[in-house]
Amino acid sequence: MGEGPGRQRGPRGPPSSGTGHGVGKAAGTGTRELSTGGQGARRDEGRSRAGVVRMVRRSQRRKLQKFTGLCGQEGLRVKRSCPSCGPEPGGEEKKGRGNPISVQLFPPELVEHIISFLPVRDVVALGQTCHYFREVCDTEGVWRRICRRLSPRLREQGSGVRPWKRAAILNYTKGLYFQAFGGRRRCLSKSVAPLLAHGYRRFLPTKDHVFILDYVGTLFFFKNALVSSTLGQIQWKRACRYVVLCRGAKDFASDPRCDTVYRKYLYVLATREQLGVAGATGSRACDCVEVYLQSSGQRVFKMTFHHSMSFKQIVLVGQETQRALLLLTEEGKIYSLVVNETQLDQPRSYTVQLALRKVSHCLPHLRVACMASNQSSTVYITDQGGVYFEVHTPGVYRDLFGTLQAFDPLDQQMPLALSLPAKGNNRYGQLGTGDKMDRGEPTQVPLCACSLCSTRECLYMLSSHDIEHHPAYRDLPASRVVGNPEPSPGAGAPQDPGGTAQACEEYLSQIHSCPTLQDRMEKMKEIVGWMPLMAAQKDFFWEALDMLQTAAGGVGEGPPTPDS
Repeated sequence: MGEGPGRQRGPRGPPSSGTGHGVGKAAGTGTRELSTGGQGARRDEGRSRAGVVRMVRRSQRRKLQKFTGLCGQEGLRVKRSCPSCGPEPGGEEKKGRGNPISVQLFPPELVEHIISFLPVRDVVALGQTCHYFREVCDTEGVWRRICRRLSPRLREQGSGVRPWKRAAILNYTKGLYFQAFGGRRRCLSKSVAPLLAHGYRRFLPTKDHVFILDYVGTLFFFKNALVSSTLGQIQWKRACRYVVLCRGAKDFASDPRCDTVYRKYLYVLATREQLGVAGATGSRACDCVEVYLQSSGQRVFKMTFHHSMSFKQIVLVGQETQRALLLLTEEGKIYSLVVNETQLDQPRSYTVQLALRKVSHCLPHLRVACMASNQSSTVYITDQGGVYFEVHTPGVYRDLFGTLQAFDPLDQQMPLALSLPAKGNNRYGQLGTGDKMDRGEPTQVPLCACSLCSTRECLYMLSSHDIEHHPAYRDLPASRVVGNPEPSPGAGAPQDPGGTAQACEEYLSQIHSCPTLQDRMEKMKEIVGWMPLMAAQKDFFWEALDMLQTAAGGVGEGPPTPDS
């Protein structure tokens, strides 16, 4: 029928043509023959390519053996074991493979130079393979080359214990992301990173622009960064340009309201060299606050402080006509001054009074680590994890504490201790959890974000990992730990509503653990700030404790007795 001759194939070639009889009887047979022939041709082509590749590699290997002389004609094999791991299992010489060559025979500078060309993610992965590569990948020489590759404009190392590694990771992880509210698309978009920025430390969006502060004190000014797309959503303008607004900046702030329309001025806390007074030579560094127009970046006002005052953070609170500037010193004290923002653009000079804030006056033992503000409230976070509020309006006070019992409208600077954990208001999604549900305990937000900021249009997330910044999160109090449940509503009314008696016992235990009388006085002042008392009552107890502490003087020093 013609099927046999038509389906015969050679050893590696296409099938033989045969006589051709009976081809029209089964059309599918001819199709199978053609496809089988194509596969055979492709296999031959692949084998020929593989042979050429083997020949090229063999030639390169022989050239390497000729010029290096590391091995004989058997070939080159690199041993990747480290000294701490001992000899490689089965590491005895095998026939046809030659002697193994340890990677440690190469100069350390050469190994570091090769590793520095790897991506940062691969350098970290390679450092987890063995002890030897862990030490090599963690050297400052490797990170210096990586940092020069990531930031060619960075001429000198930064600060810290590991300056080059810290600088490289800061520039590798820096990024500003934003997500527009509303619409169907809920995707994150990344902004354009300035090449001169050494990591991202802080950022602030205004009505028309975005300001970014890096870790060397350079404040960048993104002009017309956000535009509206055809679908009505906010998007980052890829062709936006940025300029350097100022250098030597420590911190900056603007109107604390979430509506960027009110952010007309930008207050920059910076360090400037001031000429010495009459009779003195040279100059000295002084902190100052410079005020810029956010629309054009023009400086309209400047106030300079005494050289003995050193600040690290600035926040704003209050209305435009009574704008209060809160300044945090390096020692953890809070100072404030009041300016009229509506008169800043007038060409005149006047003297402002810098006063100690009440939270630092009444609680001198507290060391404030950072602060945040809104138009009607301020929050202080101490280095020990305590939280204190300044509430300036009754509405905010009711939202925080549920009552107006202890609110004093005549004493708005009274610090109010906030017991943690407390309910977090998430009415506008300001907690960054992706919803508008209130939170009663710490909740994890995106790990890549080190700072969050929301406006009426967007939610911004700033990422820049600092290896010297340790998370300040602590375990939950014992009353909220799993295994110690709170009493259920059906179990009857509790004997101690609010846990007042238990809290007082804890306070007495803390006072008893203080070694000296002065320490006990300071601890008692701190406890008065925690207790839910009226503002006048707190002032009375603090003044009384100050009188007792002054009268006691040095009496009572030494460890407490068992009967005390």
